[in-house]
Amino acid sequence: MAENKPNTADEPRNPHVRYEPGDVNAVSVTKFGMGMAFLILVFLFSLAGLFRYFAKLAAEAQPPVPPMGALVQKLPPGPRLEAHPSLDMQEMRDAEDRKLNQYAWIDPDKGIVQIPVDRAMELILEKGLLPVRPQAGAPVSATAGRTP
Repeated sequence: MAENKPNTADEPRNPHVRYEPGDVNAVSVTKFGMGMAFLILVFLFSLAGLFRYFAKLAAEAQPPVPPMGALVQKLPPGPRLEAHPSLDMQEMRDAEDRKLNQYAWIDPDKGIVQIPVDRAMELILEKGLLPVRPQAGAPVSATAGRTP
């Protein structure tokens, strides 16, 4: 019978450290875990019912949709987002280019005409309508620097 005893002579032993088999009650821990699982399930089902109740209240609070309402699309008040911004920008630039590079009557009665920018710059240079700075060492006249 001495053979059934474990050989404790080789193991280190500390007399102040002891094992108490009653430290953890496995039955109580299992009951606590099952109770928590039950409470979680109760809360989940009660919250699902509460959400269904709120969805029902929200559906009742909304006015009914008119039968032809789905066919009529009303646009929200402005400002609205552009549907195709790059296309809109290209159209705007083309319109500006046409305005800057074409001839048009502004007021035929007064003889006011719109001319292309390049042609307007050429006319200003030909007629000398821009003010000119006097060169260094040149005499300053009384009319220099004035615009007509």
